[in-house]
Amino acid sequence: MNPLNIFKNLPFYLRKKFSDKYILIESDDWGLERAASAETIDWMKQKYGEDKFSRWTLDTLETTDDLEILFDVIDRYKNKFEYPPVITANFITHNIDYTKTESLNYEGLKSKITNDKYPGLKALYIKGIKSGYIFPQLHGYSHFDLTLMDKYFETEEGKEAFGKKFFTSRSTIKGNLSFLHGEMSHSNFQTNRFEEACSEFEKFFGFSSKSVIPPTFIFDKEFEKILIENKITLLQSSNRLLSTNKKRYRYPYFKMKNGLIRSVRNARLDPHPEYKFYYKQCIESIDKAFKIRNPAVIDFHRVNFSGKFAPEYRDRTISELKNLFDEIYVRWPEAKFIHTQKLNELLWQH
Repeated sequence: MNPLNIFKNLPFYLRKKFSDKYILIESDDWGLERAASAETIDWMKQKYGEDKFSRWTLDTLETTDDLEILFDVIDRYKNKFEYPPVITANFITHNIDYTKTESLNYEGLKSKITNDKYPGLKALYIKGIKSGYIFPQLHGYSHFDLTLMDKYFETEEGKEAFGKKFFTSRSTIKGNLSFLHGEMSHSNFQTNRFEEACSEFEKFFGFSSKSVIPPTFIFDKEFEKILIENKITLLQSSNRLLSTNKKRYRYPYFKMKNGLIRSVRNARLDPHPEYKFYYKQCIESIDKAFKIRNPAVIDFHRVNFSGKFAPEYRDRTISELKNLFDEIYVRWPEAKFIHTQKLNELLWQH
């Protein structure tokens, strides 16, 4: 055996093992507004060409329709499992404020998600939490590198995108998907607003987040201290995190290192034609996780059910989600769905 492979797989070999069959569903980018209107989409068609659109181009802030449809599916399984399905909803706390044109400013969830602007949306968040459908955790401040954002704002293209109310539109176009990314990267370290994100999260939801998933899986080591200072105790999806220099971290999974527990994602439900992570493939990943006594942690991004501009994609996703839950019930009726904070609590108890 190649000794380098042993080192590469140390996080797996040294992982904590579990006796129960836990299933987690982690969903990123809740609270993040991308395209705001059909007019914005039309402008992008003219500027970039619809053939250059990625699935992110039509992604947008979750609507009340999206949540009602999603919650209805989850509710159907409330009485089937002792621990029924729950989604860890990872929230971005700040969006660009397009009312202030002199410089780039951001608007927090508490100011953004109001009944005047988005009638009924916050009420549905609260309903989802109380009903056990979702459990919010923190994703980040803006999802992007603020230093790069400020520089882009000074360009002609940046001004145009700002005027169309989709400042980060280029980052959704094929060939540009890493544009402006790196909220937890070296270049954003001095300008990061993670503490502000934590504060806004707590003001909006009434409790603090104990875990975080670095946006776009970019995470440079100096941010560990910032997370710990803000009482974050678990890193989601540590097996997919990369430094700015594309280096992976070799920390044991589900164990504490440098003050943080490192969780993983080992399954996906992304039923998009270009991704092809359908429910059957997800079931296979869950089975593999259980066989090695790991929790099955499913990556289920918000884009999959963001239906304002892509209702057919949302409908296909909902169908796949139903199939997934049905198959889990047939194969593992004893499975326990828990959210990420519950896993965090279990790990810190041992």
